[in-house]
This record gives sequence, structure tokens and C-alpha cells, in this order.
Amino acid sequence: MPTPKTTYRLTAWLPILMSLISLALVLQGHFEFGSHPPKDEGWQAHIFQFLMGAQLPIVALFVLNHRWNFKKHLPVFAAQVLFYLLALGALRYFAL
Repeated sequence: MPTPKTTYRLTAWLPILMSLISLALVLQGHFEFGSHPPKDEGWQAHIFQFLMGAQLPIVALFVLNHRWNFKKHLPVFAAQVLFYLLALGALRYFAL
């Protein structure tokens, strides 16, 4: 069984890492296809969708585990939301 410290580290930093990987996939798709993405979704789109969707339960677990002293953990939550929105914004900006 994982310790509370291990659970904190995983639920705090894994969504940020997943968002950064998603952002890298968006940039890779932009550099590969430019402003003309292919008509069929490639492997990048499928992995992006999986990573972005898989973050939500992890962030929810983080919030539920730290709901009693949430103000202390608010900067980590803000970073999770910021990187999530950054990956989505890059997808929209590059129109992929």
C-alpha cells in the first residue's frame, strides 16, 4: 500500500507531467504537419486524448486527499490547472 507521501507526490506531479507530454505531442504535430493537419487522426491525437482524460481522476484524487488543508496545496493545484489549460490552448492555437 502506498504511503501518504507517495500518494501526494503521484497525485501532485503526475498530472503536470502528463500535461507537458500532451503539450509536446501538440508541438510535434505542429512541426510535422504545419497548419494542415491530416484528415485522419494520428497516434498523437489518441495519446493526447488519453493523457488529458486520464488527468481528471488523478486531480480529483489530489483535491479529495487534501480538502481539509487545501489552501496549503493550492499552488500545486493551480499549476495542474495551468498546464492542463496550456496544453488545450496550444491545441487550439495551432488548430490541430
